[in-house]
Amino acid sequence: MTKMKVGLVGCGNIGADLCIALQKDDIPAEIVALTDIENANAERLQRSFRLNARICSLEANVAAVDFVVECADPEVVASVIEAAIKHGRDCLIMSVGGLMADPELMERAQSHRVHIRVPSGALCGLDGVRAAKEGGLHGVTLTTRKPPKGLVGAPYLVENQIDVERLELAKVVFEGTALEAVKAFPKNVNVAAALSLAGIGPRDTKVRVIADPQATLNSHEIVAEGAFGKLTTITENLPSPRNVKSSYLASLSARAELRAAAQAFVNRN
Repeated sequence: MTKMKVGLVGCGNIGADLCIALQKDDIPAEIVALTDIENANAERLQRSFRLNARICSLEANVAAVDFVVECADPEVVASVIEAAIKHGRDCLIMSVGGLMADPELMERAQSHRVHIRVPSGALCGLDGVRAAKEGGLHGVTLTTRKPPKGLVGAPYLVENQIDVERLELAKVVFEGTALEAVKAFPKNVNVAAALSLAGIGPRDTKVRVIADPQATLNSHEIVAEGAFGKLTTITENLPSPRNVKSSYLASLSARAELRAAAQAFVNRN
């Protein structure tokens, strides 16, 4: 059976979870190229999963594959999409916050017939928000609650000297727009970017981030109101086994998108 050749850009937690998924051999895809800012990460992934994959530059990666998966950092998203446009490759962008920096990226990709897949990540309910948008949305708010250790090191906390490790009670550490949130917490609130794309955009979507020392799960609550009525969803996520700052559901959403892309590729070929 024909398999879709996949290039991974970013060889960390989500990359490892995709390798585990592909080992089950029920997704018609194989990883043939690896790119990471640290070659050691790519080498570790290659060795751990016995991948027959080339470790190479971003340009060489995208040129050699049928489909690109970005699971690295918001800062590389623009470069990945530019390379995808150049070589005519569809891609999955896990660092959804990176799409907020240049809203025209997705339009440019679409004009070149490059399909950018945006995962639901650690959120449930985006289908309802997307549908409600058709009738008009008056407001959308996301409240993210995490154990403090899942937020440590976030740029916003560092810049504002907010110490969450010694908290005894839950504390709202951020309130603002989704656009501000993805800059403040680039590795923690990709969900805000995903919600923005499904709904009313990054400047009008409101976000609150709560550090809660009593929390054992990462939770995300969406409240959306509009002509349809009111929608409320709460997603309580177990953290990823290898990264407390990421929810396991985010990896599962990557797996679901990869499966859909691979099946579509096989059907076309």
